[in-house]
Amino acid sequence: MKRIHLITTILSAILLIGCHNEPDITSIGVDDNYIVPRLQKLSLATGAAGDSFKWEVISESGEVTLLSEDRECIFVAEKSGNYSLILTIEDGGEEIIQTSAIAVLPEEVEYKAKMTKVVEFNPAPGQFINDLPEYEEGDTKESTRQKTEQYLLNGSMVSLGSFGGYIVVGFDHTIINRKGEKDFFLGSNAFTGSSECGIVSVSLDRNNNGIADDEWYELAGSEYYNPETIKNYQVTYYRPEEGKTPIPGGSGVVDKEYIKWIDNLGREGYIEQNNFTNHTLEYWPQWSNAKELTFTSTLLPENYTIKSNGQYFLDKYAWGYADNYPNRDKENNSFDISWAVNSNGEKVELIGIDFIKVTTGLLQNCGQIGETSTEFIGAEDLNL
Repeated sequence: MKRIHLITTILSAILLIGCHNEPDITSIGVDDNYIVPRLQKLSLATGAAGDSFKWEVISESGEVTLLSEDRECIFVAEKSGNYSLILTIEDGGEEIIQTSAIAVLPEEVEYKAKMTKVVEFNPAPGQFINDLPEYEEGDTKESTRQKTEQYLLNGSMVSLGSFGGYIVVGFDHTIINRKGEKDFFLGSNAFTGSSECGIVSVSLDRNNNGIADDEWYELAGSEYYNPETIKNYQVTYYRPEEGKTPIPGGSGVVDKEYIKWIDNLGREGYIEQNNFTNHTLEYWPQWSNAKELTFTSTLLPENYTIKSNGQYFLDKYAWGYADNYPNRDKENNSFDISWAVNSNGEKVELIGIDFIKVTTGLLQNCGQIGETSTEFIGAEDLNL
């Protein structure tokens, strides 16, 4: 096999093309030098023809890391310094190698370990939806997102409502995936007997546009492979009619048929309305004029039991879910990016992530304490 090192002079390029009939170097699409701040992504791609591709990076200490075996590559470094990026293309039995120098600089403004923004807030109906954050006349979806962001940046809590309600948060940097270590922490209001578990998903901003429009990967927690867990579960909620006559239920339930729902399995039910906390607020998001709200996520098995005194006990799952363990248990509220799987349940290797999504993963009424709603208090990068 011939090994051809691409160089930048036009004369050498012409000689190489003439002698070996290699593609024009302008089609490689990779420069000789790059400068990027640490914990910021450098997205690269080659337009060259080839049978296989391999992107490797070498640190100053000589450590070699395989970044990609596709046409595209994302580089992000945790530490500043000088790195060598090597692209190897095999084409027709010949090997083309392009080496680039990457200077990774310290950030100009020190990064924050804690989340810096709420990208999206889309809760399902629930008893605290118009309270956490508090709804005010004239609020819109966007003003509610901004209010939610301020709540969380100030250390306050927000509620995601019943099954499927979610929040997406971001950071001022990419969270590195450290192999064999937990990478980020999620806060909640869980306590013993009150685990309102949320599905955790992550996304890498591959197109580097600052928008959470790339593929999402669920973190496969302890119940991911449980046969009772339902993937791609979808629920549609229907807004109750104004002036609806309540149908009382037991144990503090003032309307057992408050908000109707149907799912993609042909089942239906209701979100019950209760007076456990003397709420007078509506359960439907008041900034929304929608008559229906549809959510899709992973549905976890019901986690409640009813004690002899009639109280509901919501037991925790082993690991891998938000609002599952009390905040003081930092280990069990910390998450490993390496738990990520794609939509087919296959493990994926992510160099890091830019966005975290938390979604209520349970659909259940618990008498006087109402529907199960995941609560969220913020996210923090453990590697910074």
